[in-house]
Amino acid sequence: MRIDSLVRIALCALIAMNCVLGAGFAELDINIDDRVNLSYANLSAMDLAGAHLNQSDLQGCNLNGSNLDGAYLRSAWLMASHLNGSTLENADLTGAVLTEADLTGADLTGANLIRVQMSKAKLNGARIVKADLTEADISDSDLSDADLTDARLFRTDLSGAKLKGIYLTSANMIGAHISWADMSVAYLSQGQFSRAELYSTNLSGSDLSDADFTRAYLMRSNLTGANIDWADMAYADLTEAILTGASLKSAKMAYSDLTRANFTGADLSEAYLDGAILAGATLRNAKLDRVNLREVDLRGLEMGGASLKNSVLTGVFMAMTDLAGADLRDATLVQVEMTGANLSSANLERIKYDQFTLQSLSRAELDGAKISEDLRSDLKSLQRAA
Repeated sequence: MRIDSLVRIALCALIAMNCVLGAGFAELDINIDDRVNLSYANLSAMDLAGAHLNQSDLQGCNLNGSNLDGAYLRSAWLMASHLNGSTLENADLTGAVLTEADLTGADLTGANLIRVQMSKAKLNGARIVKADLTEADISDSDLSDADLTDARLFRTDLSGAKLKGIYLTSANMIGAHISWADMSVAYLSQGQFSRAELYSTNLSGSDLSDADFTRAYLMRSNLTGANIDWADMAYADLTEAILTGASLKSAKMAYSDLTRANFTGADLSEAYLDGAILAGATLRNAKLDRVNLREVDLRGLEMGGASLKNSVLTGVFMAMTDLAGADLRDATLVQVEMTGANLSSANLERIKYDQFTLQSLSRAELDGAKISEDLRSDLKSLQRAA
């Protein structure tokens, strides 16, 4: 038998003894082979940087505070292992199993976590910056206050995960599964969420500014008070989403599905809404200043108290829409159908309109509305000609 094999066997024996006696190995410089069985071993505070532990059994192992920087842990078994405060910078954990593992406060910066199985894991306050979690399963895990800045989460499963206060700035989450997750008060600005699934996800109070949600699925998601300024939500599905008090200034929402979405008190100033579907949506007290609405159907919507100052509406349907107390000062209305609309107490001063819009305005409810003299004169002329 070769001497190096004998040395490795001796080292494994020492580690096994460590499991029984609970002694530490912090000062040992060891070289562990792949496919070794270290289940339930006490390896806390050890220097295992660059160690080869591919396909090794480390389930239940105590690795708290250990240095695993650059370690090779491909397809390793780490179920219910303890890695509190451990460092795994640039470690390779491709295909590793860390189900129910405790990685609270661990540093996984630059780690390769492709296809890792980490469901029900504890990752509170973990640093996962620039890590690659492509197709990883982190469902039902706790990532509260974790930092995933610049992480790659392509088609990652985060469904049901706790992500409150998480840092995901510039993260790549294209096609990720994040349904039913708690991402409230999270930092998600400039992230890539194209085609991501966020069914019933809690995003209240989160920063989504300048993020890309094109063709994302956000049905029944909670975006209350969220910052969505400059975000791209073109073709996204926000059916029955809650956006009360959200800020969507200059957001791109062309052809997005906003059916029965609630925008009460939201700020959509200068938002791009061409072709958006707003059937049954609520826009009460919403701010739509300087918005360019083209060929949008707003019939029968609740828009009482909304502000549309300096907006341009072209080919918009607003028949039977509730605009009581709305502010349309300096708005431009071209081919806008407003028959039966409630404009009582609305402010229509200095609006610009074509003949088609004027005809429909004459059939709207205007009790108590503020009207410029030229509009008042034009309406009287129509009445006389009738």
